[in-house]
Order: sequence, then C-alpha cells, then structure tokens
Amino acid sequence: MTPINEVVVPVDGSDNSMRAVRFGVHLAKGLSAKVRLFYVFPLSSVEVIGMAGMSRDDIEHSAQQVAQRVFDKVHAELGETEVDVSDDMSIGDPAEEIIRCTEDDEGVHVVLGRRGLSRMQSLLLGSVSEKVVRHAHGPVTVVV
Repeated sequence: MTPINEVVVPVDGSDNSMRAVRFGVHLAKGLSAKVRLFYVFPLSSVEVIGMAGMSRDDIEHSAQQVAQRVFDKVHAELGETEVDVSDDMSIGDPAEEIIRCTEDDEGVHVVLGRRGLSRMQSLLLGSVSEKVVRHAHGPVTVVV
C-alpha cells in the first residue's frame, strides 16, 4: 500500500467543505502529509460566462478571483496550522477535476464534504461526492 503524502480537499466555501477541511487537516497531521485545497470553477459557470462574450483569459481571471475569495475564507476560518496547506484551482466539471487529482499519484487521499442534495436530486443528477467515490484512483473520505 502506498503511503498517503497529500490530502486533497475540494472547497467551495460551504459549511460542508469547511468541515472537510478541518477533518483533512487533522488527517494530514496524523499522516505527516500536506494538504491541497482544491477549488473547481464549475463548467456550467464557464458556459454561461462564455455566452456573455468573455474571452478565455477573462474567464480564467474571473475563476481565479472566485477561487481566491474561497481560499481566503477557508484560511481565515482555519487559522494557523502545523500542516503545510497549499491552494490549487481548476476549471471544469468538479467531479472530473477532483478525480483527475488522483490519477497520477497513488499517495493522494481525497476528503470532501457532501453537498446535501435531496434524494431526488441525487438520483437525477448524481452528486460530486458519489462520482468521486466511484471513480477516484485512491482513498476518499466523505465528511457529512
């Protein structure tokens, strides 16, 4: 079994993702691993902005601004920690981008919060956490 060297925690600024951050930092500390906060600017947002006539550079700039606000909020709530915490962002389908983080490194453990879709929404749309659990190439913990 490959040792865990990084805990990836997808963040969106919600209370659920903040619970996942706290759990992920605690887990990383116990494993002597680092934490990567990961924000994904949803593809649907890109499509809407794209329809408004924004260039790819404008979209990327907007995505970075949104991600930075989320990272700032998470770091403010988290406070000082002994664990090495870095920020990373991507643009696309959240589940696919999170799964991509697990493809090249067997030492990645994903910790994510459950968004709380209703049972019907989850059946019709699926959930990010469900997709990640099914398709990730390594361990996944869903914090409820």
